[in-house]
Amino acid sequence: MNARDDDLMDAFTKFGEPSEKELQMSKDVENYITKKGFKVPRWSRITFIMTFIFLIITLLIHFYKADFVNLTVCTVAIYLLSNAKDAQPKHFRYLVAGTILSFVYDVLWMILRGSELSGDDEETGNVEESIRKFSLFMVWTGIVCKVIMTFVYWMASLRFEDIIDERSALP
Repeated sequence: MNARDDDLMDAFTKFGEPSEKELQMSKDVENYITKKGFKVPRWSRITFIMTFIFLIITLLIHFYKADFVNLTVCTVAIYLLSNAKDAQPKHFRYLVAGTILSFVYDVLWMILRGSELSGDDEETGNVEESIRKFSLFMVWTGIVCKVIMTFVYWMASLRFEDIIDERSALP
């Protein structure tokens, strides 16, 4: 391997390791949740539930728009949660990157194609209009969900021990 390959490998390795600032920020988030009177959530359970909600939203988007980046993120997340003994914290950090990538992809898609979804379709006799409007609504819902999922996967990468502990308690 040459120096560029080593630099690339170092970038991926550093990306997989949380910084002290991130760890402090996650503690601040949990302290904020506690101050508001809520119990600190089990991040593994929230990650599992939110991944399935994210998957359902992604599948509903597929009525009109191919959304394979999200589908890939969801399936990898389900695999990691189902096989936690094979997973590592950095894998959840890669899910964060995949979710951010799909967010950028969706925003660009909305800029380029969103206006044609909201307009009337005279050529097809408005047959697909309700499907297109539903899909547009689901894309907006998915964009909001991606912001939440980025946070959830980030917390899962920092609280990975919780996922291992909860998954090992299951038979």
